[in-house]
Amino acid sequence: MPSTKLPILLVALLLKAASSAAQSPAAPVPPPPPNPDYQEISVPVPRAVSLVTDVVRVLFSRDDAGTDKVQALIARRRARSEKRDQNLNINVPRNRLTRTLGLVD
Repeated sequence: MPSTKLPILLVALLLKAASSAAQSPAAPVPPPPPNPDYQEISVPVPRAVSLVTDVVRVLFSRDDAGTDKVQALIARRRARSEKRDQNLNINVPRNRLTRTLGLVD
């Protein structure tokens, strides 16, 4: 290989590496810490209700736009059926009304 082509190849390689690094996805953001003004409660629900909530969460999620939402839904339903977990998690604000009703501590 002639020595005149070597600098051109090195520059092309650096540009290719820089463009691929710029297109790589950003690091995942950790979930925010729990808000002390809200408490998460778990409510047992029928399977149909948990199916509807899973479908809505998968369809309206903003996570990984490139992934297949049907496969995500199947994986979510499979995990629920393996755990036999049919609970719905709800964030309830901690205020006078919810404390009076006994929903939060």
